Amino acid sequence: MNSNTHLRILVIEDDAMLRQSVADLLELNEFSVLVARDGTEGLQLARDALPSLIITDVNMPGMTGFELLEALHKDVALRAIPVIVISAKADREATRRGMELGAADFIIKPFTENELLQSIASRIERQELLDELEAFGHTVAHDLKNPLATLIGRLGLTRLLLDSGDKATLRRQLDEAEKAAARLASIIDELMVLSGVLRQAVVLRPLDMAAVVSEAIDRLESELKQHAARIEKPAVWPNAVGHAPWVMEVWLNYLSNAAKYGGPEPLIKLGAETSQDGRFVRYSVTDFGPGLDAAAQTQLFIPFTRIASVRSKGHGLGLSIVRRIVEKHDGRVGVTSNPGTGTTFWFELPVDVPPISQQLFRPD
Repeated sequence: MNSNTHLRILVIEDDAMLRQSVADLLELNEFSVLVARDGTEGLQLARDALPSLIITDVNMPGMTGFELLEALHKDVALRAIPVIVISAKADREATRRGMELGAADFIIKPFTENELLQSIASRIERQELLDELEAFGHTVAHDLKNPLATLIGRLGLTRLLLDSGDKATLRRQLDEAEKAAARLASIIDELMVLSGVLRQAVVLRPLDMAAVVSEAIDRLESELKQHAARIEKPAVWPNAVGHAPWVMEVWLNYLSNAAKYGGPEPLIKLGAETSQDGRFVRYSVTDFGPGLDAAAQTQLFIPFTRIASVRSKGHGLGLSIVRRIVEKHDGRVGVTSNPGTGTTFWFELPVDVPPISQQLFRPD
């Protein structure tokens, strides 16, 4: 279900037949492709388009692949772009030089389609992890700072009020301190889940979705009782595959949000439906609260790397993790809502384990 169309790859190759063959292969795998005939043209295209990855030959007229690497490294806007170098011969010295100039990988001609796709997948995943780690640091600094400041402030006020005998005020300050501490714990839990999602490789297995959902409801028992939430489940849970602990996190997030934002004594309706082609199951959580307008919906499921610049109160980090989890399963997430009519959050999981080839070559 994942599409690579958001990933733009620049192919720089002077051999017209090979250039077209590589471009065709990438387009078949749903990448957006740019092509250049030599290093000079490729460098200009890189500056104009800022591709996700560059594939370049070494021996080209005019600017060679090594000269291109040097130019990319000197350009602040381009130096972080992964570059896969392809060469007509296995030359240890050339390989070493390419790596010293910043090449992410070195492939010898002739190469197979699988070799190229594996290299692309590894390079893109590595770059995405680096981007997310940077965003991870910003998130830790931003999201932990506010509740920590609240906690410190409330405890300081409590200390000042100890001798006043004003139990009502003391209790209020301690309540706010407790909420701040709970928020800190929640953020830390979310970041630990994200850390696992970023670094773990898991095997997809058939899910007992009824059991997964029941456990999620049990874990949220106190929160659901606090909001007097009622839950309706489908009579049948269609089969899907996944990694149960991560799928549990999706349900926990959706159910918790429905309880918080579904209005007074919310009714939460769970759904499950197999797609017409029989390849995916769409699971959903619907509340009948105030709903979300179009602008609010655009702030949901934002990529983790954009959390620092785009914030959605109460949703941002959690739903970004949900998106990351479901995409790891080769699925999709989404939301449908209109003001006044409630909100439905959904996610899709595959019915069967993807073929080994797709598991190996699908970026991330």
